[in-house]
Amino acid sequence: MLYDYIGCNPSKGGLFRSGPILKGDGVVQNWLGHSIFERGSLALTIRRMPAFFETFPVLLIDQGGTVRADIPFRRAESRYSIEQRSVVIFFSRGLLNGTEYSLASVVKEYSRKAQFGEIFTFKRTIKLFDGVFRTSPRGWYSFSHIALALLFLLGHLWHACRAVFQDLWTGVTSITLHQVEYGRNEKLGDKTTKWIQSL
Repeated sequence: MLYDYIGCNPSKGGLFRSGPILKGDGVVQNWLGHSIFERGSLALTIRRMPAFFETFPVLLIDQGGTVRADIPFRRAESRYSIEQRSVVIFFSRGLLNGTEYSLASVVKEYSRKAQFGEIFTFKRTIKLFDGVFRTSPRGWYSFSHIALALLFLLGHLWHACRAVFQDLWTGVTSITLHQVEYGRNEKLGDKTTKWIQSL
């Protein structure tokens, strides 16, 4: 579910935010559920915030892409506000499974959060002394990349050691390799291999 949350997007500063994770969203506690907006019998979806934008209007659209409700910038010019359109929100699965809200202030709060993707609750004050390891998407990103970097580093060291200490691996000494006639291969234990006379 965190994959669907725009706070994890690198272009939004989700992974590369400076400072501790307490200054970001915090640590995920709960997934509230998948939000479904409705206006009467008409199902609405929230217009997701693109990664390019830092601010984006809250728009609720129908299946055809027509704007049916929004949170207006200027209330005086509002025609599609959530209060006027009587939009309700319904949660399926998650912590609020089966819950429905029709109060405009609650619907507006969840619609603002829904434009970032799935809706989570975050904990920003973490007790670091309870012995539980907690991290954020940034932490898992860093951990996985460090682990893979170490894996590749150790893999390269392994193969480098095999090349440098080839005589130990194969049992063929480097001196013997230089004495075998050019174009022929030495077979281990084969005494008929032609040798070059050493000077």
